[in-house]
Amino acid sequence: MQGIVMSNDKMELTDRARAGSTNRRWTRLIPVILVIYIIAYIDRVNIGFGMGQIRESLHMDAAQGGFAAGIFFIGYLVLQVPGGYLAQKWSARKVVFCLMLGWGLCAILAGFVANYGQLLTARFMLGVFEGGVQPALMVLINRWFPKSEKGRAFSLFIMHNPIATVITAPLAGLILMHGSWRELFVIQGLLPLLIGVGLWLWVAADDPAEARWLSAQEAQEIATLKAADGDDSAASNWRAAVKSPYVWLLALMGMLVWLGFYGLQLWLPTLLKTVFKGELTVGLVAAIPPICAAAAIWINGRGADRDGRYNVRVAVPLIVGGVILATSTLITANQPWLVVLALAAATACQLSFFGPYWTMNSTLVRPEAVGAGFGIINGIGNLGGLLGPYVGGWIQDTTGSLALASVFFGCSVILAGIMALALRGAVRRRVSADS
Repeated sequence: MQGIVMSNDKMELTDRARAGSTNRRWTRLIPVILVIYIIAYIDRVNIGFGMGQIRESLHMDAAQGGFAAGIFFIGYLVLQVPGGYLAQKWSARKVVFCLMLGWGLCAILAGFVANYGQLLTARFMLGVFEGGVQPALMVLINRWFPKSEKGRAFSLFIMHNPIATVITAPLAGLILMHGSWRELFVIQGLLPLLIGVGLWLWVAADDPAEARWLSAQEAQEIATLKAADGDDSAASNWRAAVKSPYVWLLALMGMLVWLGFYGLQLWLPTLLKTVFKGELTVGLVAAIPPICAAAAIWINGRGADRDGRYNVRVAVPLIVGGVILATSTLITANQPWLVVLALAAATACQLSFFGPYWTMNSTLVRPEAVGAGFGIINGIGNLGGLLGPYVGGWIQDTTGSLALASVFFGCSVILAGIMALALRGAVRRRVSADS
């Protein structure tokens, strides 16, 4: 009887907290996190916009240019686990601050390189510093948001992708109109130092109780919501992450997703540029997929918070996206708007699974394993994006068939969706145990 009374009291307190809970973590913390990762995305991909000038200036061939762009992702793996582990054990705020300083300086130094070797070093170190940022930010989001809000919080984080996709090309083009690739690197490298660092130091806090812009009452409301999810204050333990079968299953799922969605770059974007003519037309049409993706990200993340069906909301976009990838080569230049529709749907599927996926991860990974576990999941997941070009190239070289490569990538994504469904019972048991 006493347990029932305590349970009812806890539910009452939680309901009051939800009713009065502040929106400031949504209007201050999340936008700053979003801005930081938009800047990271820009610094990561800007080499592609200046590649023609870079190759000419540093006397590089096409293979060297490709390796200079790709070496970033090798460096990206170095701090995945340490970044997440230190964020949980020490301070996510301080870890991200230090990494921003490092990546901003590396991005700027890339604008002063004199040869190919120096460019490789700058790009590799840029990847090293940026690699620890995402797991650290995931740890921070996990601390600030209760399970009932994580779908939206993680979804808003991945919103950096469509936003950055829309603004990166015009920004790079504007800089290159008035300067060279060196100015491109320097100006965009200043962004994390001038914008990211200032915003981060003002807004970021490892715990709501430490946030200067949050009242004590508002911090208590968040603490009440978090308490309803169970204890997540355990000390960071990397051994628990390594021993957790869920960490490795979720990491494998992420790798299959990012490996498979590399196939999205094989056919449909090229076909889009073929069937639509004129830079303005292509630019306007190319903006449709990221806009659709942004809408899908929010709808799926919000829906996951409402119904708690994280596995289904991961599986459905992956399976639908996989089918689109597998059949994409059946679409021809005679079907221009079908090209747009397929690319928009596939892009939406590629990104909208993210919020429920990371909510599922935070549910299955034990509190003490979150920091290192998130690093393992994100690091191995990104291996898929690194392996995609090589696997796709090998299949096409061996079989001479783009269609077979597309089928392989589509099946990879579908398999990830099936894995999400297979973990449905485990998620349900963990949610029941924490409630």
